[in-house]
Formats: sequence, C-alpha cells, structure tokens
Amino acid sequence: MDRRDLERLMDKYKAEMLEFSRRNNASGNSASQNDERVREMNDAIENRGTFERDRSDPLPIDEQPMTPEEMQENEPMALPAQTQPANEEPQTDISAIDVAENLRRACATVNENSSAEQRQRCRDINDFLVENSERGSLKVQAFASDQSFGIGSARVMIFIELPSGNVAVFDGLTDVDGITQTVRLPAPPRSLSQSPAPSGARLPYAVYSIYVEHPAFVREVFTNVPVFSGVESIQPVRMLAKSEGLEEPAPIAVDESGFTALQRAGE
Repeated sequence: MDRRDLERLMDKYKAEMLEFSRRNNASGNSASQNDERVREMNDAIENRGTFERDRSDPLPIDEQPMTPEEMQENEPMALPAQTQPANEEPQTDISAIDVAENLRRACATVNENSSAEQRQRCRDINDFLVENSERGSLKVQAFASDQSFGIGSARVMIFIELPSGNVAVFDGLTDVDGITQTVRLPAPPRSLSQSPAPSGARLPYAVYSIYVEHPAFVREVFTNVPVFSGVESIQPVRMLAKSEGLEEPAPIAVDESGFTALQRAGE
C-alpha cells in the first residue's frame, strides 16, 4: 500500500467515524462507547491495520444514487504531504551582519542639526554604497602561530577608508574556534571582474582594513583586504604570543594587496 492509498483509507475511516459518532449520539449511546471506537480507529491508523465499523447499525443508504458531481463534492480530500522543499540556492546566513544596512540606518538619524563632520561623513558613506551596490562576505579566523588552536575572544574591527576618514563597520569577538560571524560587506558589481579591465578602470573589488587584538597576543593590522561581490572569504590571522615581562610590541602590519592570505570559504 503506497502513501496515496493510505491517505484514502485514513480519510474513509475518519468519514465513517464522524457519521458513526453522529448516529450514536442521536441514538443515546454512551460517550465511553464512542471513545473506545475512536481509540480502535486511531490504533488502526497508526499501525496501518484494519478498522471495521459496527455493521449492526449501518450507515444510511441514499434512496437516489449520487451524481458524479455530487460524489466529487462529497469525496474526502487527502491533506497534502508536509514535505520540506529542496532549496535551489544555499540559504543566506541569517546571523550575518549586513554592513550596508547598518550604515544606512546610522545615517538616517543625521539631519541638518547634526555637525558638518557628521553630514560629510554620511555623504561619503552614501557615495561608497552607490559605487559598491552588491555584497561579498568575509569572516576573520584567528589562530596561534603554530596553528595548534583557534584564539577565542579576540577583538576584530573592520574599517573602510573614506575621504572624511576611516569608518568602523564591524566590531566583534571571535568564537571558541577563533572565527567571527559572517560580515556582509559592500562590493562593486560582479560584472567588473568578469572581463579584462582597461588601464585606470575601477577595481573589481572593495578594500577594507582589519584590526585584530587579544591580551595574550601581538596586535595585527591588515590593509587593502579585497572583497568581491558574491564571494565568501576567510581572512586568516596567525597571531604571535607576547613575551612575558616585555613592553607592548608594535602591531604587525600586513598589506594584502597581493591577495596572498585571503582564502575562499570551504577551501
């Protein structure tokens, strides 16, 4: 018996039980008797067994045969199967931080009463978002220099450089594995990276700066970190442990113009 046959059988049982209950209530049968019959029906359905209604009190028979239209209207309808549709595309990470949305929300509160610096900053942000109308994703992964373990609770900040100064677009901590949550960052249209660019043309990616610190490790700064539209990347950060008793060392600076450290997620 396939699923469709089982659904028809279940609907038949339910329809008969409804009529059986109605007739028993009308004839004065006790509720306990009805409950027992309901339990028998439920057991039959759960165990895919048979259920026989009480033939001593048969269901009424119509004097006139039903027309095909009436039969179709009165036929119990099987409920559709509750299946989970297959996703044609990967689901978006709902925990990801949307930087563009956060920037727009912050600038929405800036008005003519705000300072000239704030108004100029938001004009620069708006120009940046217009030029970088699509999104790329970035995670930062911090680990010890020997790669033996991830560094949890490292502070990670991501900046964009604007004419009016740097703007922090993310400030968070790594998890127990040393990885930040996904950050969705503005990036230029993907079409810019799909054809050779003439000299002096716009770069097919946006660049960001990343600052990473932890009390037990030397701070690190990464500049010119590229973010491409539609690409999910991981920025690895290999951190050096501080030497006890020495002064705070200067941050380690890394220029990512050569794209040597950036990895695509999953690689």
